[in-house]
Amino acid sequence: MTNLEYYLHDEADALRIEIAGDLTGAGVSSIEHALRTATSTLAGRPIFVGLTAVAEADDDGRGLLLTWHRCGARIIARSMDSRTLAESILGASVPMPPAKSGWRQRFSDFLRRWSAASAKRADANKWFGSLEAANNK
Repeated sequence: MTNLEYYLHDEADALRIEIAGDLTGAGVSSIEHALRTATSTLAGRPIFVGLTAVAEADDDGRGLLLTWHRCGARIIARSMDSRTLAESILGASVPMPPAKSGWRQRFSDFLRRWSAASAKRADANKWFGSLEAANNK
């Protein structure tokens, strides 16, 4: 990815920046300016920087990421390329969010729960059936 896109999410609990693309060229100064403007309203809220498909950074991009890190921003990688790059720049571990399970896994979990619930219902029916049989004797 050669273009840099970023999105600022000014939320009640934090300022979140989502970056997609490479931290190179004129985009770096654009994102730096946007963040400086946004930080004027932080009021003590933390900054979270999410990196998506960021595999390259020029000197300005590396400097920007390092400055954010040193100022307390939490850097989160959303891809292995982004994590590798960020860790090489920061010299520190960069977390990745846990993977969301796909529809197959969710469906399999549903079937497993449904099967377990059905087995419990069958056991309960047997138990109630045996009580009913004992009462009818």
